[in-house]
Amino acid sequence: MSKNQHWPENCLWPEPIWDGEGWNWDPDDVDPFLLDEEGKELLDIRDYMDEQVAEGRLNDDYSLNEEYEDLDQEDTEDPWVPEKGEEYWEDDRFDLECWEDEFSQHMNLLKIEACDPETDPIIFIRGIIGYVFVNENLLRQAFTRRAFQVEYGLRGCSEELEFLGDSVMNTMVTQLITRQLLSVDITLPEAPYHAAHPEFDEGVLTRIRTQYISKEYLARRATELELDRYILYGSSEMPTESSREDMIEALIGAVALDSDWNWKEIEKVVDQLLCVQLTYPDQFLNATYYDLVNAWHQRYFGRIPSYEITGHDPYYCTLRYSVPENDRGMQTYQRIDVKESSRSYAREAAAREAYYFLMRHGLWMNLKEAGVEPRLDDSINQLQELYQKKYLSAPAQYEFELQNGDEWHCECRVDGVAEFGRGGSKTAAKKKAAFKVLVHLMMSAGICRDEWRKEMWKME
Repeated sequence: MSKNQHWPENCLWPEPIWDGEGWNWDPDDVDPFLLDEEGKELLDIRDYMDEQVAEGRLNDDYSLNEEYEDLDQEDTEDPWVPEKGEEYWEDDRFDLECWEDEFSQHMNLLKIEACDPETDPIIFIRGIIGYVFVNENLLRQAFTRRAFQVEYGLRGCSEELEFLGDSVMNTMVTQLITRQLLSVDITLPEAPYHAAHPEFDEGVLTRIRTQYISKEYLARRATELELDRYILYGSSEMPTESSREDMIEALIGAVALDSDWNWKEIEKVVDQLLCVQLTYPDQFLNATYYDLVNAWHQRYFGRIPSYEITGHDPYYCTLRYSVPENDRGMQTYQRIDVKESSRSYAREAAAREAYYFLMRHGLWMNLKEAGVEPRLDDSINQLQELYQKKYLSAPAQYEFELQNGDEWHCECRVDGVAEFGRGGSKTAAKKKAAFKVLVHLMMSAGICRDEWRKEMWKME
């Protein structure tokens, strides 16, 4: 690595340590489970020497105790040689200083010097993906653009990891989708492996997978999870959707390598990063509660809430989210804990509870300044107005069905609220459905009037 360039000021990532020299590591502060095999072997040597001190074979300074009597040792004139760490044994003494130098050099090849916990990228990324890297320098490489590599003389960048991560991601997303949408049934000899829902044929499954691995989706997830702020760009580069997509792919590739292809760990990370959420396949085109709550939280607070998944069949989900300052006695930080049979169901159940909590307490949206008072004759246009003013995340959707040969039945859905209207014409049924949705939205904002409720009840 060349040091022609000074490391950029205020960089969130610490500068790499050249040739493994730099930070002196205290072995007592190191978790052996977070080391590679060479690191574990080095720790084993030090532990072995400490055992010899405890037994009295070695003195406290790790020199050979000439007065030690080994009752189990056969009479021999050969000098005692340790079973481990012979390369550090010289002049009847364990060369602790040499061992400490090599241990620190090796640790600096694996670990990044700790930063302020508030800004430390290792701590933040670990909290997002739920995986602890053995080789933290590999993690930093996943965030290193080629332009940054060239500019600062690094030996590598994220591109090789992107190639690897792209393949791994495709495999894992395919597995997550098919696990939810297809099933094995040996009682069907003509088709033991089939879609649980007939409409999900090969073409539909491909489109679903494409949605989760598309540039747009990966870039959006990188932003939602706030991982994009750790990308190391060259001084002439600008952030793009492609750079955010590349980072997600490289991060998955880095986990695959660091975990030594532990597919359980890889699946967990892909699930956290991409969140393949197919809780209700027959309503795939409709927004889930997970989608709704995430969009609401992003709109109000600039970030998605935190979903922590633990356990395995059942899965436990802890949802931590914020609510706006209010006069209803609600704390601004909320937590929900649920238990379900899969990660997707657990996330969806937690989001559903959050959604109904926000609706029940009138915190879902702020319509006080929207300037809309529900009116039956103008209800369709009023819903469209709320969408255009960004109060709703999507335009209202309407579905019609003719019942009993002469009565139209209309369902109106928007932002998780669904209501029905009946009438002698499509327009009459549509207005009633839209009006009832408007009233429920006003209830979710805590500003609903009794006369609106009464008019809605007359339509039941």
